[in-house]
Amino acid sequence: MNTSTAHPSFHAAPTLQGLLPPHLWRVLARNGITTIEQAAQSYPEKLLLMPSVGPTTFRKIEESLFPGMRYAPPQPEVAAHSDLDQTSKTLPFFRRTQNALRRHDLR
Repeated sequence: MNTSTAHPSFHAAPTLQGLLPPHLWRVLARNGITTIEQAAQSYPEKLLLMPSVGPTTFRKIEESLFPGMRYAPPQPEVAAHSDLDQTSKTLPFFRRTQNALRRHDLR
C-alpha cells in the first residue's frame, strides 16, 4: 500500500525536521525514519506498528506528510468461534492499532 504521494516538497527537504513539529519528527527519528522517502515507504503499515505512534500521532503525521491521503483501516471480519476463546492480548499489535484508529476517527 505504498502508492502514496509524499509531501509536495519531497525533493526540496530531504529530512523531516523542517516539515514536522519537533515531537512528531522525534517520534519518527527514534524509529529510524529521518527522510520523507523513508516515511513514504513506511506509510501506513510500518508507521502504525511503531511505538509512540497512536491514532492521534498517526493522523498528524499523515496530515503533514501526505496531504489529501487518509488511511482507512479495513472493517473487522466477523469473529470465528475459535477467535472468541483467545484473549485480546493475543491479537496482533497491528490489529489493535487499527481498532484504536477506527475508534479515534469516530470521535
